[in-house]
Amino acid sequence: MIKIKQIVATGLLLFLFACNNNTRQRVSDHFMKSNDYIVNCDFKNSLKELELAKKIEPNNALIYFGIGQTYSLLNDYKNAIENYDKAIEINPKFTIAYQARASIKSLIGDDIGGLEDCTKAIELKPDFIFTLFQRGTIKNNQGDIQGAINDFTLILKYKSDFTNVYYYRGILYGLNKEYEKAIDDFSNVIKLKKDKSRAYIYRGAYEYSIGQKDKACEDFYKAKELGDTTSIEYIEKYCLEYDGYK
Repeated sequence: MIKIKQIVATGLLLFLFACNNNTRQRVSDHFMKSNDYIVNCDFKNSLKELELAKKIEPNNALIYFGIGQTYSLLNDYKNAIENYDKAIEINPKFTIAYQARASIKSLIGDDIGGLEDCTKAIELKPDFIFTLFQRGTIKNNQGDIQGAINDFTLILKYKSDFTNVYYYRGILYGLNKEYEKAIDDFSNVIKLKKDKSRAYIYRGAYEYSIGQKDKACEDFYKAKELGDTTSIEYIEKYCLEYDGYK
């Protein structure tokens, strides 16, 4: 569901891009109809409208991008990539086309290609937060934990209140045994979103790892208060001997 929402949201930009680029009225009409079909999940008719637009303007990179997006929604990744390729061939600075192609390549197991496309998109738009997150995720999947941390850190340079980035970077710091940095990140998560019970669990675990047992137990009990049942295991294992938590 998350993937579909991301692709549709990008697809909905299509008509706006078309307007901004002053395409001819007939092409704009096809974009509008295609967009309406996408909203109603009628991807085959959306594709037909874009193919009609392509006949009018065969060198319009936006049209190929839209066709690629529509094929993505149809899970036809081969045709999606081919159309992203064409869009990028026409417009080598088409940042979002690199990002979209990276998503598909990563999805079909081509992490190297996905990384290359993410990096190209970031070169064109250094503050492209979504693509930085995507590249960090791919790096993590490949076992490059430090590389993922570096990308998540770049995101926070542009958006310092990105809760999920602190959360995932905290997990990665934990995997790197950088427990104090992990604790700091989960503290930021809690500051930004106090009801995120898993952040208390993680912070408590890392606090316990560096000998801060009282703080750890406070966090485990807070997680329990917020309804996280996994906290019970931590409490029973680490906290029952403390009078303050009986």
